[in-house]
Amino acid sequence: MKVFDDTDKRKIRFQTRRGLLELDLIFGRFMEQEFDRLNDEELALFTEVLEFQDQELLALVNGHTQTDKTHLVPMLEKIRAAAQNA
Repeated sequence: MKVFDDTDKRKIRFQTRRGLLELDLIFGRFMEQEFDRLNDEELALFTEVLEFQDQELLALVNGHTQTDKTHLVPMLEKIRAAAQNA
């Protein structure tokens, strides 16, 4: 498993800047509330979540669609929960 250093974490933070305002707001809340608490396994899952295209990612985070990548569901739920705890 990959070990994430500070440089990796800065790159991940940059990747959360998306083309949709809604995603920027959602990820902004998630980054404030949860990002620093993620372990390396969770960071790997989070980076995989960030590989989705904006529209698909928004639908997944909002719960409008589901992914066949079931291993990502807990991370999507964590992102969704952070967005709702604003």
